[in-house]
Amino acid sequence: MEEQRQIFLHGPLGQRHLREILSAQFSGLILYPELIWLISPWMSDFDVIDNRGGQWSFLDPSWGARMISFQELLATAVNNGCPLRIVTREDTRSVVFIERLLARLSPDHDMQYIYHENLHAKGMLTKHFFLKGSMNYTWSGANLNDEHLLFSTNNTVISDALIEFSGQYTFGDTHD
Repeated sequence: MEEQRQIFLHGPLGQRHLREILSAQFSGLILYPELIWLISPWMSDFDVIDNRGGQWSFLDPSWGARMISFQELLATAVNNGCPLRIVTREDTRSVVFIERLLARLSPDHDMQYIYHENLHAKGMLTKHFFLKGSMNYTWSGANLNDEHLLFSTNNTVISDALIEFSGQYTFGDTHD
């Protein structure tokens, strides 16, 4: 069983690998909800799933035959029962990203976010995987910049990160 996979985002192959990993992980999260941590100093939307052929419509029939964005995948996961914890900086792009994400959520959603001024860590974490590295979850991070990511399913790596995130980032004064 593969425990780690490196992704080098410096061209079309790396971009495809990132989209494959995100597509697979979001499919699992939408079908089998669990807590998602999303840590990124800057956030903006970017395309992830190519649903122009309709092959991903089983996850959300309302999507239609088009590209599905990162923000839409997050909203679908949260609306299907995934609690979401976001840590980002209070940058205009990130604030707009969160506002637009909140507009997509059902009234009973479980999404909380905090702004952390000195944040530099980046990653997406659940109890089954950790996608970490240099990439901000932005259009430029996913499509333009030369980035390096490590996708891990190693239980020790995941457990250490869950302990660190839940200890480092508290949601006492949350927004929702």
